[in-house]
Amino acid sequence: MQGIILAAGCGSRLASVLQGKPKCLAQLEGVSLIEYQLAVLRSFGINDVCVVLGYRADEIREVVGDRCHWIINNRYAETNSLYSLWLARNWVRDSFVLMNSDVLAHPQVYERLLETPGNVLAYDSWSGNEAEHMKVAFNKGKLHQISKTLDIKKAQGESLGLLKFTERAIKSLFKEVEASLAVGGANQWAPAAIQRLARKRTIAGIDVAGLPWVEIDFPQDLQYACNKVWPAICKTLPSWQRKQKAASPAAKQLVKLGSRVA
Repeated sequence: MQGIILAAGCGSRLASVLQGKPKCLAQLEGVSLIEYQLAVLRSFGINDVCVVLGYRADEIREVVGDRCHWIINNRYAETNSLYSLWLARNWVRDSFVLMNSDVLAHPQVYERLLETPGNVLAYDSWSGNEAEHMKVAFNKGKLHQISKTLDIKKAQGESLGLLKFTERAIKSLFKEVEASLAVGGANQWAPAAIQRLARKRTIAGIDVAGLPWVEIDFPQDLQYACNKVWPAICKTLPSWQRKQKAASPAAKQLVKLGSRVA
């Protein structure tokens, strides 16, 4: 199992509070967001991780070091997550988790994603009622639509930007990424290709409503992450670890990471 984290964007809407730093370096009481994401992936045995960088890439590399593989999106200012995903096409070779670098979610979200067979998208049925949300709709449990422009009345929740794809789906996924780029250009979100893929392959949805998570786009999102989501994650990490039949060293390290503010 591999992991791809899309982290090329500049996060301009958070510039005032991050003082120009990339979103993935947002601090959660002394822990950067990307450090937490890598720790969660490792707690599930996912050590082969590729981070697609762009804006202030060197600063991120200084924080993370050699804990992952790097791909640089030199066109980050004129492209979006679809193009960043395309750049990883020659790196991925196994089933993988795909995630955005601005998502903070409890390990149980990842656990449920990984335990569900096949291609899977995590969504929150308690959300999806705002224009900014990446809304989703399902038909008999299978992803039918994913778009920010999806009619709120038809939406069944909000995508977390956290998905899992099987090895068999890799070729099809990147074929749809290529098709999406050809039709709509490089300044599109990755869900443009996921929407196309869902027409040909089953992508199941797992509802994680009630579990702590947030997508950090605006200053108020970061405030919510620091004041609500991160403390909730830290509080439940020890009990989550105890539920594991054999907690890995990485899982123990994750609990230690959260104990800084627990």
